[in-house]
Amino acid sequence: MSFRSFALALMVLALAAVSAASASAQRFAPPGAGPTATYTVRAGDTLFSIAARYRTNVAALAQLNGIVNPTMIYVGQSLTVPAPASTPLATPTSAPAGDTVYIVQPGETLFRIALRYGTTAWTLAAYNKLDSPGVIYVGQRLMIPSGSKNSDKVPALPSLPDPFVSVDVAPLPVIQGNTIVVTVLTSRPVSLNGTFLDWTLPFVQEGNAYYGLIGIHAMQKVGLFPLTITATDSAGKRTTMTTSVQVGAGKFASEIINLPPDRQALLAPELVTPERDKLSKIFNVFTPSRSWSGLFTLPGTGSLSSVFGTRRAYNGGVFASYHEGLDFMGKTGMPVYAPADGVVALAEKLTVRGNAVIIDHGWGIYSGVYHMSEINVTVGQRVKQGQVVGKIGSTGLSTGSHLHWDLRVRGLNVDPMQWTRRVFP
Repeated sequence: MSFRSFALALMVLALAAVSAASASAQRFAPPGAGPTATYTVRAGDTLFSIAARYRTNVAALAQLNGIVNPTMIYVGQSLTVPAPASTPLATPTSAPAGDTVYIVQPGETLFRIALRYGTTAWTLAAYNKLDSPGVIYVGQRLMIPSGSKNSDKVPALPSLPDPFVSVDVAPLPVIQGNTIVVTVLTSRPVSLNGTFLDWTLPFVQEGNAYYGLIGIHAMQKVGLFPLTITATDSAGKRTTMTTSVQVGAGKFASEIINLPPDRQALLAPELVTPERDKLSKIFNVFTPSRSWSGLFTLPGTGSLSSVFGTRRAYNGGVFASYHEGLDFMGKTGMPVYAPADGVVALAEKLTVRGNAVIIDHGWGIYSGVYHMSEINVTVGQRVKQGQVVGKIGSTGLSTGSHLHWDLRVRGLNVDPMQWTRRVFP
């Protein structure tokens, strides 16, 4: 299957899944040959939220407007919507006693609203019967629940502690194996750092915003976890704020890997540990500038033979590990491409990963392509997205010719496919 065919197939599956979920959640009517109207995309809109607002679904709305990638819409873009649904979905005009009605403003997210009211996005989503914490639209009325049955109404939106202006976490919902970005705006220049789960969170300023990227472990326990951010201004004043982020379960398959006798020895701790330690030193280097821009692309053109997060057992053992990246089928000698711009941090033959190339994309983001038959770059070389860095092979711990691609956020493996579908930050 060609790269283009593979990408189109993935997109069709994604659209079908979103369409099915939307149809089951609300009474949607696909836009047919009836009258239409024009809607101008506003800050904070997504194609999903616009479709929900006009009682249709993402697939139908994308088809109506000739949109190839449903995640790529922009503020000011004119979209054709079905006129019969030009009135947004009914929303509450009043709230139960003790609650407050809040109208969503341009650029807001459910996380930001929840943060200001001292609650969580998941609580607001459940209370308002939303399908996803990531789906709200400008002008929507949300009910803010009272703190308890006997409490007074929730007061008007309070300000965040100075110097914080806003704090957002995206994408929501947060699930195992995903990457999330924390975006912070402040009233004046500060230095920021944070903590989430067992990780420290460095922030990088770009423009007037500060960004921190977090990888969620594929086997992370689900639940509600605190996110703490500390700002230090030029006078040395420290201000700390804490909110909560809900981590949900991902959906992962399982597979049994049967290694031939000549490859089983490669799982020995005395071989695995030194290689892991060697790579950890590379992945722990945090480059404060980023090289990539926009979506990552796939490093191979073959079809996927194993996806990220798949629970694995070797030679009949227990399912104690998971697949740390993506495997692409391919014949020995087929080209391997850089998924995004960056600087080559490693280019050598490893015991387990075979012929390997690791690319530093900046901000603690690294790509690794492994098991190659040939390496075509050198350490320190700057590479561009789509540049050939090697050729597919079956070196190291491999049962056949293929390409393995993993993506790491400060050393933690995350789902690379998410980066091909969503722009970070």
